[in-house]
Order: sequence, then structure tokens, then C-alpha cells
Amino acid sequence: MLSFSKNIFLFLFLLILINPVIADNHIAEVPAQKPLENTPNWAKICETIDENKICQISFGQLMNNGDQQIWFSRVGVVELNEGDKKLFIHAPLGVKIQSGVLYQIDDNQTNSMQYHACFNVQGCQALLEVNDTMIQQLKDGKFIKMRFISLNGQSIDATVPLAGFTKAYNK
Repeated sequence: MLSFSKNIFLFLFLLILINPVIADNHIAEVPAQKPLENTPNWAKICETIDENKICQISFGQLMNNGDQQIWFSRVGVVELNEGDKKLFIHAPLGVKIQSGVLYQIDDNQTNSMQYHACFNVQGCQALLEVNDTMIQQLKDGKFIKMRFISLNGQSIDATVPLAGFTKAYNK
């Protein structure tokens, strides 16, 4: 059995390997950000390292922030050996890491995640262990909303559609 620190290392390693390229307690309603494609693009990629199978189910998009588009690199779930699961969110560049990330699935409770690592162009990654109940919320949900805090203290809100998550996850 792998140690906890080795599991975290494998999760982080996978996210680097296969990845292409706190305000109030409720996230404001914002319209879904328009991805580059017309339909949501959830994808599942699996990799085997030694005897460990690691899968990432993720969605990437550009989001509008005022008059500019910001690369919102990835949001998704990474799973080790069809057991340990972690929700991850890569924040855009230029956010306060001390503030963490707020996220909310549909109208469920707003939760926060702390950043665990920052990567060059990909921005900073928040990572949170999740259970089957959270996976079911993602499968049943319509949107996951996120809030980041920019360096100047302004909120950056993003909404990612969950349409396609279930199909990708079950693939």
C-alpha cells in the first residue's frame, strides 16, 4: 500500500504530466463562461505508473474577465486506482494564493480549497480529497462555480458547465 505522501506526489505528478499546456460564504450567480467550443468538453485521460492507474477527468476553458480573456486551465477530478479521489482547480495567474478558492456545485453549500502548488504557466492548483457523495453531486449538477481573488483584491468568478462530466467519468 502506498503511503499518504506518495499518493499526494502521484496525484500532483499526474496533473503536471497529463495537463495540456476568500470573499464571502456564497458565490454570486454569474452566467456560464463561454468556452472556446460551443459544447462542454469534459475529457478523461488515464496513465499507468508502475502498478498505479491514475485518471484525470477535467474541463479546460478560457473565461472572460472584463475586457480580457483569462486562461482558466483546469477543473476536475483525479482518481488513483479507482479509489482515492481529489477535486482540483487550477486558478488563473495573478491570484492571491492566501485566499484559496471558493467553489459551489449548483446551489449546494459553498466550500473553500487551499492552494497546494503553483506551476509556471498553469497557475496555482487547489486540491481537495472528495468522496462518492461529491462525485455524485458533480454527476447530477449543472454547474460548478468558482471564485478567485485577484492581486488587487477583486473577485474573479467562473462557472463551468457539468454537462458531459458523467459521460467522461464513466468512460
